[in-house]
Amino acid sequence: MAPASPNEFRLPEVPTSLPAEPQSAWGGFLDLGDRSNIRYEQAPSTEEPEQGVGLGIIRPSDSDHLTHSRTVSYDDSTLKPSDQTSARFATSQTTLLGDHPHTVRCPTKKTIVQRRLSWVPATILVLALYSTLLSGLYLVVAFVKPRYGKIVGVDGKLAPATASLLSTLFAKTIELSYVTVCVAFLGQVLTRRAITTGSRGISIADMSMRTWIMQPGSLIVHWESLRHSGWTILGAITLTATLVAMLYTTAAEALVTPKLKWGPVEDRMLVGEVYASFANTNYLTSNCETSIPVDTDTEYRNITCLNMQHAGQAYHNYQAFIQEWSRVSEGELPSSTELNSRPRPTGSLYDNTTVTGSWIDQVDMTELWHRYGRVVHNVTAAMPHGGIIAAAHHPANGITQPQDLSGEGNYEMEASVPSPAVNVLCVGMNHTELAPLVYTEWPNNGGKFDGETWTAGVPDDVPDPEHWQNRTVVDDIFGFGPDYPDQPSPIFGKYPIEYNTIINVTGPYSRDAIYLLGHSPNGTDPEYVLCALKAKQSPSCLTRYNVSESGSQLSTICNTNNPLQYNIRNSDSPDGFWAKDWKYIASEWGFTLSLNAGITDGMASNARLLTQFVPKLSSLDPILPSISEALAVLAGNTLLMSSANAPFVHFWNYTLEEAPGNILLEPATQSFNASLRSVEYASGGTQEWQGVFYPILLFAFFTSALCLSFMFLEVRGKQITDFTEPQNLFALAMNSPSTAKLQGACGAGPDGLQLKERWYVGMEEEDEHYYIRTKAEENTPRASMARPVSVVEMDLEEPGKSAQASPAMHEYRKLAARKSWLSRYY
Repeated sequence: MAPASPNEFRLPEVPTSLPAEPQSAWGGFLDLGDRSNIRYEQAPSTEEPEQGVGLGIIRPSDSDHLTHSRTVSYDDSTLKPSDQTSARFATSQTTLLGDHPHTVRCPTKKTIVQRRLSWVPATILVLALYSTLLSGLYLVVAFVKPRYGKIVGVDGKLAPATASLLSTLFAKTIELSYVTVCVAFLGQVLTRRAITTGSRGISIADMSMRTWIMQPGSLIVHWESLRHSGWTILGAITLTATLVAMLYTTAAEALVTPKLKWGPVEDRMLVGEVYASFANTNYLTSNCETSIPVDTDTEYRNITCLNMQHAGQAYHNYQAFIQEWSRVSEGELPSSTELNSRPRPTGSLYDNTTVTGSWIDQVDMTELWHRYGRVVHNVTAAMPHGGIIAAAHHPANGITQPQDLSGEGNYEMEASVPSPAVNVLCVGMNHTELAPLVYTEWPNNGGKFDGETWTAGVPDDVPDPEHWQNRTVVDDIFGFGPDYPDQPSPIFGKYPIEYNTIINVTGPYSRDAIYLLGHSPNGTDPEYVLCALKAKQSPSCLTRYNVSESGSQLSTICNTNNPLQYNIRNSDSPDGFWAKDWKYIASEWGFTLSLNAGITDGMASNARLLTQFVPKLSSLDPILPSISEALAVLAGNTLLMSSANAPFVHFWNYTLEEAPGNILLEPATQSFNASLRSVEYASGGTQEWQGVFYPILLFAFFTSALCLSFMFLEVRGKQITDFTEPQNLFALAMNSPSTAKLQGACGAGPDGLQLKERWYVGMEEEDEHYYIRTKAEENTPRASMARPVSVVEMDLEEPGKSAQASPAMHEYRKLAARKSWLSRYY
């Protein structure tokens, strides 16, 4: 052995044991002191070039023998004796550190492929399946927008607050599982790309993509990573997952969580109960609610009860109508001579339902003036079918009422049913023209007239309708008189005085009208007005019912092209079929409202107001209602009462055995066509702009399905260690060689082109050691990465003998060489 030069010494052969040397606190590394002047070299060798291990330590080839020596050069002027000792021990200890090219030997303890159905792969698969199925369900619910009816509500299986909480809770679990699965998918793709031979590797910007999903704000803070990786396919998928992770719960809240909303218009076949025929006075009187027992007032109990209903409802409706007209006369509402633009008939039911009718069968008043040479006002008011309210609450229809939804519900119903209507025809006449109809004007009447007895019974000298031959100039206008046998003209006991009215309700059953005679204020032309009132069921309308907790509206829609209009659904329904039974209800109504008080000069307030509405013009007065309109509104309540328990068709089709007196022994269920639109708890947005959240639910499902497919088809339940996870990446980087590609990044971190530098994960097969290195250095000779050889290894290894592939090595080679239909995108 050649003697050492003054500035270098040659290490002796490695002894079998060395004295223990205290180690520093750097986790097993020896304190070499100031090593700036120490140089480790290897003696010349004829073997293959040596490879570097990263810390300046050089390693002989595997065929080196135990007798190979190391030389350490140092400067005497700077190395103290104590340092010389440390250098010796450091050199000797380096030889003993083990078989690793990077200072510390790090053979993998476990395989990087996890067993199928082990905890991590099984959990990821379950979460992927859960995320896909639930996000798909939420997507379907958002598009279908199911209505929950009585399931969610006050009396439902779920309280509204509970349903909302459960929906949000499941949405949050979907979001959490979605984030976990997307991060796992991203890690598997990047790791497999880093390991696969021939792939383009991964960049630091790629590895930061997992942070986008978990910390979306990093897209703003570290925008450079987005610039390098955001335009790739994987970057686009990751950005989509990031957007979904941020907004999924919000999107689910907007489009899936049950909330009160209007649903679509649904065509329904609804049912209601029928008790009696239209305008059946016997049924109305016998079923009028009163506290008076029957045996207390057997004869007048029911009539009194019905008259009280007439008085209360008719005056209430009339007062509302007059108030509306007062706003017109004061200029608050526009005025018009066109009936369609004037206040509509109004009414009220059950103290919480506002009723609005329509003017139908309109005629030109001016044309009638010119035709007959006198004031002729002919109006017809149609009111809603009174039985619709009860039908809307019928249990068989299953309509959710507002009280079922904490008072926040609402619904609109349109029913194809006939609408009760009253026609009022008023004609101006003078004293002479009325004489044939006034009893006191007849010759040979005895000169005696008693108003009180007149109402109680007809005098004997009044002829019966068959022999009643008096004619008037208005017979053809009203359709009564000798030329109309079934419609005898009315007879009035006397002329009413100013501001008074008299009614005529007597006559054969064939007559379909009652009549009113009024005297206008002094000096008004015309002096008198004769009106005929009759009712029918009009087929030219439909009934609409709007319901809310604050109140309801019952109204008519007439003469439109609505397919639910009764005469459109029932083309054979007649019009102008006047209900003869109605005049019996109307007679009680007229007496109750003091319309006959003029027979005794009663000076009733209602009569006074009505006579002030006697028309003075050839057309309607723009600031006052006509007496025809006023009487139609007053009679509106009789139409609602007459139809409340009547059929939902225009005819009566029950036999006398089933319904004596046209009153059914047991109520019959009758169906009718209707449409229903209701406010119920339902999924789907309440505002149009909330449709922007549909892409979030779509992306959530499709990306979840993509991740699930990847786990089944590519991973096949066998995941590999995710090297993008911080703990795995840290361990891999700490045991990898240094590189000039990250020069200057050890302090402030990588930036610029360093973020797009490509990296791969390799394996030193003889050590079963994984490391990460840049793609640019993949084929670079690593002469400076020679590893030391341990004593045990030198004792056991035989020169020239190659080791067989270990399980870890075989696993790595299989992963690196694997080709699949997805690997082309790696």
